[in-house]
Amino acid sequence: MKTGAVILAAGMSTRMGEYKPLLPFENTTIARHVANSLIQAGADPIVVVTGYRGEELEEHLEGMGLTFVRNKEYDKTQMFDSLKLGIEAIADSCEKLLIVPVDTPAISQKTYRQVLMIDADMVRTVYAGHPGHPILLRSRVAKELCAYTGDRGLRGAMEESSYSITNLIVDDKAVNWDVDTQKEYMELIEWNSHRESGYPIHPKVDVRLVRGTDFFCSVLANLLQYIERTGSIQEACQELEISYSKGSKMIKDAEKALGFKLLERWSGGVSGGGSRMTEEAKGFIQCYKEMLTKLQNITDQVFRESFSKF
Repeated sequence: MKTGAVILAAGMSTRMGEYKPLLPFENTTIARHVANSLIQAGADPIVVVTGYRGEELEEHLEGMGLTFVRNKEYDKTQMFDSLKLGIEAIADSCEKLLIVPVDTPAISQKTYRQVLMIDADMVRTVYAGHPGHPILLRSRVAKELCAYTGDRGLRGAMEESSYSITNLIVDDKAVNWDVDTQKEYMELIEWNSHRESGYPIHPKVDVRLVRGTDFFCSVLANLLQYIERTGSIQEACQELEISYSKGSKMIKDAEKALGFKLLERWSGGVSGGGSRMTEEAKGFIQCYKEMLTKLQNITDQVFRESFSKF
């Protein structure tokens, strides 16, 4: 089941006073962090709807394997108009769509996993009684919602449609924490730093596959997915901040252990050489990611039971 994503980034950041997508967040920018989060969640394809300072943002995100659509009337239209452009661009190439505004960078991977596990026409995250993002729509439903002509945007389109909304209650405050002002931005940075430092405490599952020695882990899975998007081992290694020699060795060791090629490589031509995943690699990573999701959900439950008094 292929799930794509639409990142909405056409706005003018008027209340912020600075261009939100390029503000620092963790060790990168808000825009790159949101894109990386969706890549890590397994979304493909991902389209970014740009507008204000669109060329600058597209250049900033170049090399991440993203698709771009420009809302040329960003100063005269609403976010829902940008969403329609994003839906039109990729709805026919995937079964479902994640909808994420660029200024909600702190949504956790746990939340993305929870959303993606639900098989429904429309899924909406809810924290403390307030709807948030990401929103997950079946592609055929998303295309129908584009016919909405009311003045309440996507929320109005969803609530006034004939489809039922599945509200997913989450414990992730970030789902409805966008950064419209400097104050909200600074508060989010502070809150996220506490979360990243281990508060609140939560388990994180990683699984190393072994055949004599370790040969496969989530780092390699992410590396292969980045290679698939960029077409370049070197660019993928740079994005994940590992050396080219280390990345190449990880791939070689895994291929030896598995007995099949993970990458197809080609050279020459007008645009030079490149690399992409084999069909066997795509299938293997899909199984690995599904296993991680199931194990994480089990671990979360056991953690809550074991540490309930803290």
